[in-house]
Amino acid sequence: MELIHKTAIIEPTAVIGKNCKIGAYSYVGPNVVMGDDNEVGMHAVIEGNTTIGRGNKFFTGAVIGSLPQDLKYAGEKSYLVVGDNNQFREYVDVNVAVGEGAKTIIGSGNLFMVYVHVAHNCVIHDRAVLANCATLAGHVTLENNVIVGGLAGVHQFVKVGTYAMIGGLSKITMDVMPYCTADGRDEIKICGLNTVGLTRAGFDKESVSALKKAYKIFFRSGLTKVEAVAKICETFDTSKFKLVSSFVEFAKTSERGILR
Repeated sequence: MELIHKTAIIEPTAVIGKNCKIGAYSYVGPNVVMGDDNEVGMHAVIEGNTTIGRGNKFFTGAVIGSLPQDLKYAGEKSYLVVGDNNQFREYVDVNVAVGEGAKTIIGSGNLFMVYVHVAHNCVIHDRAVLANCATLAGHVTLENNVIVGGLAGVHQFVKVGTYAMIGGLSKITMDVMPYCTADGRDEIKICGLNTVGLTRAGFDKESVSALKKAYKIFFRSGLTKVEAVAKICETFDTSKFKLVSSFVEFAKTSERGILR
């Protein structure tokens, strides 16, 4: 059963799944495809070439699928793809991509708090938490289980590794290694491992201990990135220690440079 308020505007070509609730004065555009069990709050806007999974909640004033805030955008057909069970709190803004056929992608189980901005071509994996007023510039990638503190800003093309945590008010201009915390005001730096997040995730002590040793080699040995990666691979069987393996792989594939 569709539960659509009489003041909501749903374009005729929009596709709405079963058991969706659409609140007063909200708008769903003509190219929106929405799965089952979604909730759209009052005065929310879902527009653009946007495909949404199931079980998402869009709170009052959220604007999802809006045009990119990029002067390069010239009206080409681009997309936003949203997974399942995300929460977009009040006044969150998520843009479609720049580039013909390109996509902004959001996975599942993420929480976007009030006034979060997700710019064009971002890729957000699963279970991220972005606190109030956090801002992602274009082409940012957040891997699984990332936390971004309130009022933090992430520069375009930056990649943030799994289980990383970014402190509030931070300005992130380089890639953040997995499992690490980044914080600071005038000088942003890596402050250590996200031990709280690792503990809550239930990783075993042996894996965390190996990761701590790899962290020290990478950040505190005075070695270059290439030297540190080689040293870690000499020290550990990365096929056995999955945390170390993903740590090393992220370092190898970083294109923007790694925050230290």
